[in-house]
Amino acid sequence: MGHMMNVKVEGKGTIMRTDLIAGKHTIAIDEPVSFGGKDSAIDPMSTLLASLIGCENVMAQLISKEMKFDLQGISFEAEGNLDVAGLMGDLSVKPYFQNVTVKAFLETSEPDERIEELQKAVDLRCPVFRTLKDAGISIENH
Repeated sequence: MGHMMNVKVEGKGTIMRTDLIAGKHTIAIDEPVSFGGKDSAIDPMSTLLASLIGCENVMAQLISKEMKFDLQGISFEAEGNLDVAGLMGDLSVKPYFQNVTVKAFLETSEPDERIEELQKAVDLRCPVFRTLKDAGISIENH
């Protein structure tokens, strides 16, 4: 077996806002006013997409070094769709993303074949991507 890593986050909720500590970092999550929050911080589902982008970036950086891939820069867009009826109590509707689309924009001199190789490796090794995909959520990459 490899090297196990423990990830721990602690938090305290007040109304719809949650203030969290992850190591020496603080994170706040809130809901928009339309959902009963004060819109004082990013919402939970956007946080999930941000985690996906952050993880894919880290994996792209690590794997590009392994591949000796010319990765000069990378930016992302991520979008997910969910039916809010599920989280509002309709048990016939899934309360999570129905699908997620990720767009990565690379600055590179590499040919398309190498870009595809990098994308496949990132998708195989990114823990957040794999968590979503292996849970059966449709993820489309561009």
